[in-house]
Amino acid sequence: MRRLFQALTAVLILFSCSKSGDNTPATPPRLNFGTAGTPEGNSGTKAMEFTLTLSEASKTQSSVKVTTQDGTAKVGDDFKAFTATVTFNPGETSKKVIVEIVSDEFKEADEDFSLRLSEPVNCTLSGTIIIATIINDDTKIPVTDAGYRTPTTYPGMNLVWADEFDGPTISTASWNFETGDGCPNLCGWGNNELEFYSQDNALIQDGKLVIEARRENRGSRSFTSARMTTKGKRFFKFGRVDIRARSPFGRGVWPALWMLPQEEKFGGWPRSGEIDIMEILGQEPNKVYATIHYGPGPGSIQISRNRVNPTPFSDQFHVYSLIWEEDRMRFLVDDVVYSDIRRTDLGGNNYPFNESFFFIFNIAVGGNWPGSPDATTYFPQWMMVDYVRVFQ
Repeated sequence: MRRLFQALTAVLILFSCSKSGDNTPATPPRLNFGTAGTPEGNSGTKAMEFTLTLSEASKTQSSVKVTTQDGTAKVGDDFKAFTATVTFNPGETSKKVIVEIVSDEFKEADEDFSLRLSEPVNCTLSGTIIIATIINDDTKIPVTDAGYRTPTTYPGMNLVWADEFDGPTISTASWNFETGDGCPNLCGWGNNELEFYSQDNALIQDGKLVIEARRENRGSRSFTSARMTTKGKRFFKFGRVDIRARSPFGRGVWPALWMLPQEEKFGGWPRSGEIDIMEILGQEPNKVYATIHYGPGPGSIQISRNRVNPTPFSDQFHVYSLIWEEDRMRFLVDDVVYSDIRRTDLGGNNYPFNESFFFIFNIAVGGNWPGSPDATTYFPQWMMVDYVRVFQ
């Protein structure tokens, strides 16, 4: 796995430099900078080289101070800090600046840092900032297994279906992919979402299902993600559902583990119901929501409850569970019940939740509820699922 690094020039602001000595030319030489690139490698550090050039040789010494500054790339994690005064002796026109890049093998977004030029002596600067862009070409996603897990058996119940995501590919016997942006029938999938769903954004790695949300153009959309369903293949009525997952984070990122009716016996949404086992807003990474939608339409009535965790749900795996009985649903995270809904809670409305439902796993980007990503939202983002199990 390797990254290509490319330095780009920016911010062309001309500064006058101080003069030193009687032999300085009437017009001091201009200091220019070129581009540089180097592969990162998989471990240790690699040298990223920048070239500083004077437009002409000087009879006196010239110098400039060069200092690295964080961008989306950070000192320590992505590169080593550098600060020095670069000196051109009389007659010299070219100098090299070497910044050490910290290598790794994991996929991440393109990142940047800068070299800041200041305190010029006997020269003028053609710019004060060099932007160095680290272009990712790694494909390995960082997967860890830390976090809560539930047992493989429960007294009085049998395991009727599970996907442990241990195979080389996603099972087409269990999963479908919904693709596109919902247009023309349900543009933005009914929530004004910003993503284009693609099967390419889901894969198996290290025994985990990984759904990846990216900032990239597809169709008329600026983000891509994946949306998987078990409709027509794996659908259930009642039992216990356990889903061990690690959530993404960031403003406008909206992961969900949810269910829709296999047969719309009471009519279209929301009349036949929706069960949201887990939803998290990326800007509130410590809070998980469980929600049901129902009602005569066209909008839904909902019962939504949440649980706040002391640490973000993106830090490690948690288990999101549904204990589902006739006329009753209990929602749990890490075996703690935080929502208990009974038929009587719906008042005089129809209760559509005693029918078969199928699973949907997805990351939405943007939408009415989470809002849009902003400059603080880091991509790519991943939702990882270790297993889904159904007991009856």
